[in-house]
Amino acid sequence: MNEDPISNLCRPPLRSPRLDSTYQTNGNTKTNEREATIVQQVNFFEEGETEDDLESSYSDITIRARSSDSLESRDQDFPAHENQPLLLTSGCQENPQEWVDRAVRMRSRMAYNNIQKSNFGNQSPSTSRPQSAIHHPNEPSVKIKWWLLGLVAILAVGLFWFFHTPAVETTAVQEFQNQMKQLQSKYQSQNEKLWKRGTTFLEKHLNSSLPRPQPAILLLTAAQDAAEVLKCLSEQIADAYSSFRSVRAIRIDGAGKAAQDSDLVKHEVDQELTDGFKNGQNAAVVHRFESLPAGSTLIFYKYCDHENAAFKDVALVLTVLLEEKTLEASLGLKEIEEKVRDFLKVKFTSSSTASSYNHMDPDKLNGLWSRISHLVLPVQPENTLKAGSCL
Repeated sequence: MNEDPISNLCRPPLRSPRLDSTYQTNGNTKTNEREATIVQQVNFFEEGETEDDLESSYSDITIRARSSDSLESRDQDFPAHENQPLLLTSGCQENPQEWVDRAVRMRSRMAYNNIQKSNFGNQSPSTSRPQSAIHHPNEPSVKIKWWLLGLVAILAVGLFWFFHTPAVETTAVQEFQNQMKQLQSKYQSQNEKLWKRGTTFLEKHLNSSLPRPQPAILLLTAAQDAAEVLKCLSEQIADAYSSFRSVRAIRIDGAGKAAQDSDLVKHEVDQELTDGFKNGQNAAVVHRFESLPAGSTLIFYKYCDHENAAFKDVALVLTVLLEEKTLEASLGLKEIEEKVRDFLKVKFTSSSTASSYNHMDPDKLNGLWSRISHLVLPVQPENTLKAGSCL
């Protein structure tokens, strides 16, 4: 820092052999002929310099230029190797003011370049992207956004059904359980198996996921002494199944259609069940199934099939009134089921029954029985039940 600024800017002067010989031989060379050093331009500015430094350098140069006249008179007294003649280059022939102005301009350009580099280095990647990338978004990214929106919509619908549907079904199950408990408290003479098996069977169907795989088919049977109880209890169980919808179950009276044409009854039963299920009813009770014309019962293939039933979210309660006066309470469920099957076989395939054989045969009956005998439960008489009224 103590060195002369001029010495940092210029290399040592080059000596000219010709001038040295002239200087040594001719001592009378005019002292007013100045010779300058050959100055190679170097980096005029270093980091940390200011315009004040340039002005001080300029003043130093002017002082040395003014004092050169006084020093010229002494140059003749110094030895030849101490007097180093200077040669002016074309780059240093400007006056000092022009040199300082040019230096200031160069410094300004360098400072501007440094600012531009620093700004470019600090520029965020998002702002350094090409302008075309901003105005023309990438098509795959747009597709991904739409795909994500679709996925969110699907998840929202799935969550709605997951939380909403079980809540509705839970209400239906609870309502059905309450109704069955009330019936059990009224019909106290019934076998425990009727309430346990019947309630579990229908409750499981109500609680199954949608769509349900098949309809629930419950067959209730009784002897002649429990005919009124069979009619009342079958209707009330069917109504309990659909109680959460606040609708009554469909009612079909087989005994009232016994004398009608088989094809006509078949059409009527089909129409009643289809209209009721389509209009929001989800349960039906068919009284005196054994009294229907044999051929008309084939319509229940459509409603009671295990896999291809027309309506699977429904329950059908069928009743069969046996010809026996009393049904022993000691009989097991398997024995009762066989008793009902044999009774229907006689009713629907006997040659003494008019036109029955033309519409029903043992093979068709076996197929029908396999579809309606999901659960067969007995009904016992009730002493407190009055004729013509239900409990």
